[in-house]
Amino acid sequence: MLAIPAGAISATAAAAARWPALREELQLHAAGANPDGSPAWHIADPVRNHFVRIGWLEFEMLQRWGLSDARAIAAAIRAETTLAAEPYNVEAFVLFLREQSLLRQVEPRASLHRFGWNWLLHNYLFMRIPLVRPARFLGWLAPRLSWFYTPRFLALTLLAGLSGVMLAARQWDVVTANLQRAFTWEGTLGFLGALALSKLLHELSHAVTATRHGVRVGHMGVALVVMWPMAYTDTGESWKLASPQHRLAIASAGILAELALAAWCTLLWVFLPDGGLRAAVFFLATTAWVWTLAINVSPFMRFDGYFILSDWLDFPGLHHRATQWAKRWLRRALFGLEEAEPENIPRHYQRALIAFSVATWLYRVVVFFGIALLVYHAFFKLLGIVLFAVEIWFFVARPVFYEMKHWWRRRDEVAVNVKRLWAVLALCGMVAVLLPWPGRVSAPGVLRAAVEQTVYSPYAARLERLDLVEGEKVAAGTVVAELFAPRHAGERNKAAAAAEGYGRAASGALALEGDGAARQVMAESRRVRWSAEINARDAELARLHVAAEESGEIHDLNPQLARGSWVNAATPIAWVVQPGSWRVEALVGEEDRLRVQEGGRATVVVHGRTQVLSGRIVAIDNTRVLRLPHMLLAKTHGGPLSVVPGEAGGALRPTDAVYRVLIEGDGDRDRPAVRLVGVHLEAKRESAARRWFANGVSILIQQAGF
Repeated sequence: MLAIPAGAISATAAAAARWPALREELQLHAAGANPDGSPAWHIADPVRNHFVRIGWLEFEMLQRWGLSDARAIAAAIRAETTLAAEPYNVEAFVLFLREQSLLRQVEPRASLHRFGWNWLLHNYLFMRIPLVRPARFLGWLAPRLSWFYTPRFLALTLLAGLSGVMLAARQWDVVTANLQRAFTWEGTLGFLGALALSKLLHELSHAVTATRHGVRVGHMGVALVVMWPMAYTDTGESWKLASPQHRLAIASAGILAELALAAWCTLLWVFLPDGGLRAAVFFLATTAWVWTLAINVSPFMRFDGYFILSDWLDFPGLHHRATQWAKRWLRRALFGLEEAEPENIPRHYQRALIAFSVATWLYRVVVFFGIALLVYHAFFKLLGIVLFAVEIWFFVARPVFYEMKHWWRRRDEVAVNVKRLWAVLALCGMVAVLLPWPGRVSAPGVLRAAVEQTVYSPYAARLERLDLVEGEKVAAGTVVAELFAPRHAGERNKAAAAAEGYGRAASGALALEGDGAARQVMAESRRVRWSAEINARDAELARLHVAAEESGEIHDLNPQLARGSWVNAATPIAWVVQPGSWRVEALVGEEDRLRVQEGGRATVVVHGRTQVLSGRIVAIDNTRVLRLPHMLLAKTHGGPLSVVPGEAGGALRPTDAVYRVLIEGDGDRDRPAVRLVGVHLEAKRESAARRWFANGVSILIQQAGF
């Protein structure tokens, strides 16, 4: 550790009035070399357990801080070193130190409103609870686990992992069965237990690795992330290590430990007998480490992936430094604002940092919105709304607001032509939002012939004749399919034999003495009953001669059917379509239903065809659709609409409220019977601002029902 000179910590009384003094408790540590070979140091803040990395030029400024003047410090550096320092470099460093709360007149942030509203709002989603101070235990444990860090153990782990995967692949059916079992209550409990064990191993690996490299582990405990408990380890003092490889080893120790655990558990699972132990090992070998990696490996949040990337690149403060470059690029691109480069790094590093920062912004917007929704649903409604708003403001809206304030403060630096360009763009945006443009509503639908008949078997039967050809014209009343039902024919023959028998019995009953008349009446009544059965069976058999109800053409003839095939009532044989006229059943949302009117124009785009059809809206339903008009619309069958899963009888009930709009038109003679289409409906003129306002009011009214 290098001490900052006394003159650098406290200036003379006269100079202190105009030159900021450094805090006395700060420490300066050597940090090895930067990627370009120049030396680097860490300024350590022991009060906040915080550090910042500086380069050679900043180090020389600290050595001469007692001069208490930017010009004097820059001149001394130029005279005594090979560095070309300028006064603005010193002033920028002063601003940096003030932002990092390293100057004496700036109160450390850690002591400002420590337990006030600001602290509470920032920490209700993430809070650390220290539980143990394991430094002594880790000092005893680390030497005894040194064999885990040897090349021999690494080779054995790789061999175990490959062997386990190969042997598990030979019983893949058992693996899939265990994965399905994971979605039960027992599986959920097993997953949580495995996750807890793997996370404890994860954090212990960080702690042991840090201890091996001489880093003191201050404490270990539980962190509450959105009220979800997770183990954590304080390895904050790893910045004292001059070697980035040692810091990288500490950052990656947790993930590597879980991968090693998964490798050995995979091999162990293959040989264990069925039971609770095998199930627990299965979770450790599969879901637990996958879940952990999905969270920890991302470099866009301050988890293991971020520190691994920072140490691998030897680029501390990656997020902050990348953000500074991205803000500079954004200000130049939008308004032409010129700013000094935050630091001197190669051009390809600059482009990579800008791209990384933009990706981080997009990732965090998605994550913070997801966390906000989770918080909203986790609490009762009023508190959920408040916490949702707080989350969005602090982590999404506030950074944007402060950046826009910076733009506004520097508005005088924007070139006149750029101001005019933005004024024109703003005016165009206002016109686009406020002007009621001619609107249209797009919706999915199914196209059918206006007059069509689906050729079905009335019940399960055998196909006896089907002499149809695709596109063949048939007249009304023409039999298009003949089927035969042996059961109905057998029952008809049975009824005919019974009727004939009872008819003969009735004829001969009068010749009997005694109760002949009574026997005749009984036999006649039974004959009549069986005659009625004959007529009913004949009617059922007649239904198997399916005739065309209207003249038309044969379309969509089922290619899987032939003479002798058995069909049921749910299997269409063909369609008899009257060409020329058509109708579309389109499905629109609740808001869009109010914008379309009967008589409006409609354009129909048939999927798979370039020709479009024009028609008119003839009817609009006032009640929501409870069953899709055709399975082609269901997402489960490749359509655009989601349906409620698990409905009785496979009913295709849409998950969202949609309403049927009926469209009719003429002029399509070459169309199959049923096709999926996209429809563009003429709608009322309405501005985007009015639509957004109405939608916002609707949401507020809906959410106001406490």
